[in-house]
Amino acid sequence: MIILEYLNVNSELMWRSSDDASPDKSKKITTTRVFTVATLLAFVISIPPIVVTVLMHYILKANLILTFTTSLVTLFLLMGFGYKLSKKLAKVQQ
Repeated sequence: MIILEYLNVNSELMWRSSDDASPDKSKKITTTRVFTVATLLAFVISIPPIVVTVLMHYILKANLILTFTTSLVTLFLLMGFGYKLSKKLAKVQQ
């Protein structure tokens, strides 16, 4: 009798938990979502330092050390911004 009550309670809890999880499918992590977020972060972090390097070297004709220094500073600043952006994007998923 006790075993049957235990099984009945557990099956009811499992049924409720699976039923509660099914209506909210927008919170499900998909491969497409992960790929999209990773690609966005890669573009946010990598494109501006490349643009700064090209502008400094070919347009402003700055020397090589100054060009690399400014592109590294830009890269590190955008890595910090990317870290904050990834936290916000991860909260949206949860």
